Amino acid sequence: MSFRSDVVNEAIREWERYPNGRPDLYADEVGGDRGAEWCGYYVLRSLKKAGLAKNVQWIQGIGFLGPLKLPLTKSPLPGDVAYIDQPFRHEAVVVNYEPSTGMVTTMDGNQPHISPKVRFVGNGGIAFYSIQPLVEEAERNQSIVGYLVMGAIVAGAAAWVWENGLPKPIERVIKRLAA
Repeated sequence: MSFRSDVVNEAIREWERYPNGRPDLYADEVGGDRGAEWCGYYVLRSLKKAGLAKNVQWIQGIGFLGPLKLPLTKSPLPGDVAYIDQPFRHEAVVVNYEPSTGMVTTMDGNQPHISPKVRFVGNGGIAFYSIQPLVEEAERNQSIVGYLVMGAIVAGAAAWVWENGLPKPIERVIKRLAA
């Protein structure tokens, strides 16, 4: 699995389990106000549940896209964020984009529920923000954690050998190889 597919799967799983949404939970998890429009909370929560944007919180009146400074893209990929400014500021998770038809499928919260939507991109009005910087950051952090865990395992094994000596089967193999 990838971080991108994890974002999409989280958004879909939430829709399947809670089609009416859980706006208060989303608000609590991302630092938003209960009772407010919750489409952005739903998107940010999907990113967080996929292991992205872990330290990002909702900023009232601003949201999360501006502070993150995610780049705009003309060719959205799964997990990217769709933003529709007019007639209301609305955010959704991109599920699929078909450039040959100009159609994008999104998972939208606050519709007044969660639902998949298919939109034509060709008439404008939709901006897409790439989550690639978040993906790259998470992949770097994942690699660092892997090295740290492996280092701890090796250090622990070395300390055990220092304290207890080599296990007998390994000791016998070393003696045979030395002979």
